[in-house]
Amino acid sequence: MAKVTRLTPIEGGRRADQARREQVLPRPLETVRDHVLERCGTMLSDMLDGADDTLFDLADKETDRERDRYFDAMRELRIQRAGIEAGFRRALQRVFQDTGRDPDTGPRVSDRVDVENLSLVQHDELEISVALDNLGRRARSGCEEALGAFRHRVEYLFEGQRRITEKNNPLEPRNLAACFAEGLERLALDIRARLIVLKLFERVVMDEACALVGESNRLLADAGVLPAMKEAPLPTGGRAPSSGATPARRQEPAAGEPAPAPAAGGAGAAPGNDQMFGLLQELLTTLRGFGATGTPAAAPPAVTPPASGMAVLHNGQPYFNGAPLAGDARVEAVSSQDLFALLTRLQRLEQALEGPALAERNLKEELSDLLDSEHGEAIHALEQADDDVINLVSMLFDFILDDEGLPAEIKALIGRLQIPLLKVAIVDKTFFSNDEHDARLLLNTLARAGSQWDPQQGRDDELYRRIDRAVHAIIDDYDEDAGLFRDLLDDFDAYFRAQHDRAERVAERVREAEEGKARAEQAGEAVGAVIDGRLAGRSVPDVVVRLLRQGWQQVLYLTWLRDGPDSDAWRRQAKVVDALVWSVLPHRDRAELQRLRDLAPKLRRAVRHGLAGIEYDAAETGALLDELAGVHDALLEGLDTDRVTVPRVEASKVAETAPEYEPQPPLPDDHEQVRRARALRAGQWAEFDDPEGARRAKLAANIRDGAKLVFINRRGIKVAEYDAAALGAALERGEVRLIEEGALFDRALEAVIGDLRRRHQGSAES
Repeated sequence: MAKVTRLTPIEGGRRADQARREQVLPRPLETVRDHVLERCGTMLSDMLDGADDTLFDLADKETDRERDRYFDAMRELRIQRAGIEAGFRRALQRVFQDTGRDPDTGPRVSDRVDVENLSLVQHDELEISVALDNLGRRARSGCEEALGAFRHRVEYLFEGQRRITEKNNPLEPRNLAACFAEGLERLALDIRARLIVLKLFERVVMDEACALVGESNRLLADAGVLPAMKEAPLPTGGRAPSSGATPARRQEPAAGEPAPAPAAGGAGAAPGNDQMFGLLQELLTTLRGFGATGTPAAAPPAVTPPASGMAVLHNGQPYFNGAPLAGDARVEAVSSQDLFALLTRLQRLEQALEGPALAERNLKEELSDLLDSEHGEAIHALEQADDDVINLVSMLFDFILDDEGLPAEIKALIGRLQIPLLKVAIVDKTFFSNDEHDARLLLNTLARAGSQWDPQQGRDDELYRRIDRAVHAIIDDYDEDAGLFRDLLDDFDAYFRAQHDRAERVAERVREAEEGKARAEQAGEAVGAVIDGRLAGRSVPDVVVRLLRQGWQQVLYLTWLRDGPDSDAWRRQAKVVDALVWSVLPHRDRAELQRLRDLAPKLRRAVRHGLAGIEYDAAETGALLDELAGVHDALLEGLDTDRVTVPRVEASKVAETAPEYEPQPPLPDDHEQVRRARALRAGQWAEFDDPEGARRAKLAANIRDGAKLVFINRRGIKVAEYDAAALGAALERGEVRLIEEGALFDRALEAVIGDLRRRHQGSAES
């Protein structure tokens, strides 16, 4: 008998599963669950039934490399179908079973942040997360009221004992999408193919999310759950109020009590420290010169400070340049509110003055000089958290000003936002972790737009003026009202989206024209290969040369474009060329002559039919076929015919389509830069060296995996054309630089984290 090993489940997971099973849902909610499971299961099944046709139609519009991704997705969906459907159903059941549960009852693995491995999310996870957020937001549009009514009815079912939020509401579109996203993990696909499948799920299933919410509300109302309710009442304190309740008013501060710090960021942003900022502070210990406990790293003796300067308060002890100050030093503490007011005054100076060179700016020196001028020379001490924020924001802007993806003029504009964003970060430490923060989103949007601005278009260009206007609106108007960032973001985003859509339409026209041109070139090459390959070097009657190169060449050309080189029609018409050439060769063998006698009339009918299909001139067709019939009759009678020798075609006729770059020594096909150029996707921006200054353009078309790469500027004018080998060589020489368009703030924060980690590790090793 085989040995049986009993597996013991992990205790924590067993308890969680048992607790989930033990939660009994109210009967009306069970009815909703069963209805949603049936509807979603049917829609998912329909999606998988039609996946092949849908993905094939989508693939037909893509390049060869992208088309493979669609085919891979088709194959994986067929293989994993049963598991995807079962997993989706299980995930939906689990979401319903967890209705009203606090999703934050314990730390999840993905939420733990390790200082030694601190980074923003992995790239693939970030793309999936962003796709889920966008998908949920689109599906949610138009059904907020219905979702609010559903939440209120479910809270009523639980008698107010459970609070229903976006995270634990089973009908929240993002939760429905997340149930399917679990199934994506089963698919052996790269990130782009997974996003294709997720898009397919959105088209078929998520477009019905609002209808599902409406149906669920009707089921609950029919079961007697608040049947008369038309819309959910306004929430108070995060919980839906009972019928007739009025929203609570915000409590005003008592007389003499300081007003709360101004709020910053997006709606719902909670001011104060958060986990990311705390870990960044831990990494900053190497810059402070003392440890997290306040004990100096090298135990330096107390120092007597100069007459003025900026110190840091750590655990109540002032430090100057990492050393504790002598006990008799005159130190004046600067609170966060005082610092905010000082930064506002410095910001006012920005309205009229350009100030020092941005790369040389030292905010602490400017703050110290301002304090000395207003209060006399003294040592002014910042709170530790405020000092850390100043250091972090300074490091972020150091990265921004070194970023090669931005023109110098755009860097100068964005660099002027350092003080306003420092004010935001002082008030709201979630600025460093909340990627939906309005101020961060605005900075990223301005930077993305700026990376597309071509310096040769000058500062009178509308895009530059829009960025300039947004920056100066922040400098001029931002004090405590963080809603300014949202207003500016909405305004600029609307403009930039309109510009982007227009540019995409122009790029699409260029792409279609270039693809059509490339396809025509391919067809011409294929037709030339067939005809010249059969005729070159042969002695044949002149009528055959004229017939093939004037008439039948057009038949082949249109067939290649219409049906493609793998079609039966193309193969049949290529065989006509072979038959024509064979039919006019000298034949002496009796069997060959009999074959010619049988073939000749059929061949002439096939040629007449083919030329009629392209509406070739009927009179010309008749004359050519009559002449061809005369040649056939002469050969059958054993007579000689007049012939011409067809010269071989030299492979040098490429001047019309020669790329617009100077020839350079080629790189091998497997060179890293050549592979990189071959894989570029339409929409990639690049900067080109030019005697008149750098130019910026985006890739409008990548034809046949790098056979032709066409770049256009924002106005749709063609700037450059390469093939993969030439572009790879230009990238290698530094004459062309690809522009990274990822979120600027996120890249800056990644760089700062990496720098701090290296310093932290170096300090630990020493």
